[in-house]
Amino acid sequence: MEARFHQIARGFRERKYEVILLTLIMVFVLMDLVYGGTTINLAIDGKAKTVNTRARTVATVLRENGVTVKAFDEVTPKLSAILKEGMIVRVRHAVPVTVKLNNQEIAMMSVADTVGGVLKDMGLQVKPVDKVRPNKNDKVKAGMKVEVTLITSKCEVTKEPVAYQTVTQEDPNLDYGKKVTVTQGKPGLLLRVTEVVLNGDQPVSRQVKLESTLSLPVNEVVTVGTKRKIARAMSTTINVSRGERRGPAGRVLVMSATAYAPNYGCGSKCANGMRAQRGVVAVDPRVIPLGTRVYVEGYGEAIAADTGGAIKGNRIDLCYNTPGECFQFGRRTVKVTILDQ
Repeated sequence: MEARFHQIARGFRERKYEVILLTLIMVFVLMDLVYGGTTINLAIDGKAKTVNTRARTVATVLRENGVTVKAFDEVTPKLSAILKEGMIVRVRHAVPVTVKLNNQEIAMMSVADTVGGVLKDMGLQVKPVDKVRPNKNDKVKAGMKVEVTLITSKCEVTKEPVAYQTVTQEDPNLDYGKKVTVTQGKPGLLLRVTEVVLNGDQPVSRQVKLESTLSLPVNEVVTVGTKRKIARAMSTTINVSRGERRGPAGRVLVMSATAYAPNYGCGSKCANGMRAQRGVVAVDPRVIPLGTRVYVEGYGEAIAADTGGAIKGNRIDLCYNTPGECFQFGRRTVKVTILDQ
């Protein structure tokens, strides 16, 4: 028995290193079973949880926790990354979003948090004046429809005619009322640059940015004759029986007559440019055209050369040289003969 004990003791001494090694392996296995897991934080679509895992990669730990990842989803860090203690693994699943850009609809998958983020992921630069619905700060939801109206502008370049003016000049050597064109008028040319602001495809405002005269208009010059024979007093009368006098033949109008004198409540020039003096009368041109020779009962031959604000219809105003003659004439009804030409 004693010999058997000594034999076992000798065998233990010879194999002690193998026993120690086996013991250490068992200890390490037990420690790995108790303390070997890696603690990480999972953030799935904003929802966080802490897990302890023996997985080595991000892809493995997500698979262990039933998290499916598709092509448009966002995973940080990448799926092949080795897990480390305390690591945060974030997963954001892409949701379907439709963007209506002006009149064109674009369907896409997006992992952005906000509407503005969706537009940024598209590479669309939205200016402050552009219209976005919903608001750029609104949260993205699955199936959301975003409407974007781009406010753009363009320039229109046009060439427009500039109207010329007609300049009238008096010519005392030309018969009264006759017109002669001395210089033919010619329109000018204006270059105009206009900024047109578009709401989508529709213009909403226009603003002229530049106007430049390419050529000036040439005014048309017209001379108007003022040459007129001054009315002369009748030097002869036609004698009739019993010594009576009668005026010359012509169409006769019965008119209400008054009198006026130059520079007495009126100017010294008539409407047609003649000097106001005895021998000219003021009429309504619709009844007696200016320039018509007339014979006025009790006054004599005259020319219709003036008008007046109160001379309307069958009214006539006789020009005398002095106010005294006007007072003496007063107001009366006379026969006015339109002299034959």
